[in-house]
Amino acid sequence: MRKRNPCRILVLLLLVLPALPADAASPQKADRSGAVVAGIIAEGACAVVGMSAEQSQLTALQRARAAAIEQAVGVSVTSATLVTDYTVSADFIKTYARGFIVAEKVTWLPLGQYQKDATTAPIPEYRVKIVADVYLPKKKAKKIGLQAKLNNVIFRNGEKARLTIKTKSASGIAIFNIMADDNVALLFPNDYEKENKLAAGHEFVFPAADAKVEMEMQTLSGHRKDAEAFFIVAWEEAREINIFQCFASGEAIPVSEFFAKLSDIIDQCEDTILLYEVVAK
Repeated sequence: MRKRNPCRILVLLLLVLPALPADAASPQKADRSGAVVAGIIAEGACAVVGMSAEQSQLTALQRARAAAIEQAVGVSVTSATLVTDYTVSADFIKTYARGFIVAEKVTWLPLGQYQKDATTAPIPEYRVKIVADVYLPKKKAKKIGLQAKLNNVIFRNGEKARLTIKTKSASGIAIFNIMADDNVALLFPNDYEKENKLAAGHEFVFPAADAKVEMEMQTLSGHRKDAEAFFIVAWEEAREINIFQCFASGEAIPVSEFFAKLSDIIDQCEDTILLYEVVAK
């Protein structure tokens, strides 16, 4: 795991964290009413074009995950297995909200090559196969009316991100960051802002202008561009979900571990995903 998150929370939020409250010691009780589709086999590939080997590997893995989710949901695979442009990573991330990979076994296949035609030189191609268990949340009526927007969809290094969230009914909310290093972190609530109740019809801005934290966007070291997302969940206030029982503030965990934990509460929630890109200056 990298020491610096792509989406940085300043004032040492992600570097020094106080101990969690005592009531966060036990895990949130699982309340699953959906179904797990187990043992889905899917493959993905990505040719190294205009990106690092690390980005190519992650894009191949994201493609395989997207294909597994599409199989579980029962829809056709919407794009080619081979990817040569890493900017489409955002499309793969978007599929994460359709079904949640709660377990995966990753096998890297021998390095291949991609050649457009005989007039062009072949380029390396990373190929991966996964065996995944996908959790399909139970479909539910949109009672909470979660709405969220981001102040931009393309950020340059150093620019600040700000989220605006609103719900039709009183609710609890949580904000996560799906990052370009294949990890996810809980951004809100956090150890500086623990109150995550939102009144009906009230606009919540994160971070607020006077907040002790801010979100300064950064690409990973050596990357020209990164595709990431904010994953926002909301639940009826009466459910009293303690998000700290599932996730530690600011702690980055692998994508599959994140969705495995989230699947324990997601059937009680509404969710939305906001995609964005970070571009080096």
